[in-house]
Amino acid sequence: MPDYLLLQKDLLAPGIYRFRLEGNLGARPGQFVMVRAWPGLDPLLARPFSVHDQESSYFSLLFQVRGRGTKILSQKNEGEKISILGPLGTGFDLSQKGAAILVAGGLGIAPFLFLAKELRKQKKDVFLFYGARTQKELLLLKEFEKLGVKLFLATEDGSRGHKGFVTEPLIRFLENNSQGAIYACGPLPMLKAVGELSRKFGLKSFVSLEAHMACGLGMCLGCVVPKKNQGYLHVCIEGPVVPAEFVF
Repeated sequence: MPDYLLLQKDLLAPGIYRFRLEGNLGARPGQFVMVRAWPGLDPLLARPFSVHDQESSYFSLLFQVRGRGTKILSQKNEGEKISILGPLGTGFDLSQKGAAILVAGGLGIAPFLFLAKELRKQKKDVFLFYGARTQKELLLLKEFEKLGVKLFLATEDGSRGHKGFVTEPLIRFLENNSQGAIYACGPLPMLKAVGELSRKFGLKSFVSLEAHMACGLGMCLGCVVPKKNQGYLHVCIEGPVVPAEFVF
């Protein structure tokens, strides 16, 4: 795995970090990388992360400390190197006509800054429906606003925006704006709800799936998920972004 220099380390919220690394992966929005930030084989497996952002001279990763691997990664300092393989997988389809409706739940916001930048370069209207447990977990709002993205926020405790699930303001929006394409990333129940809404309102939708991965290359078969009709889908090579109708 190639090594990349950690240029900037930011703590965005308790346990949530953004790393800026030197280099350009040549990634597309929605693709991911496999990250190893420790020597030897303990922990054994690399960890998958969405490409959060990419410019000509750097790329960024956004992650939350959830276990031993991400804890070790969070302890890396600026000037150190991190081993990264990628970009991997299939990204978002940017060829859809009309407005782009982004739906993020929690850390599902990770791939959307990169996506929003590319969509705005195409002069598309971008609407972001973003839900979290509390307002402290709503990240990067000013950065999206600077891009000209229209925000619709929801928190489970009502501390910011709509009180409840982010799919509730999404329904109200779609009742009056049933054109464009939906891009979603977040918890599985939210993705399933988005898939159902896209069918109801006749919109194409794409969901970014999350699965445990060992290799990221399709060899270990550790990240398969059931397709809607029959068979299985390999998240690492057929995804992580797939049309919602494939799985919901």
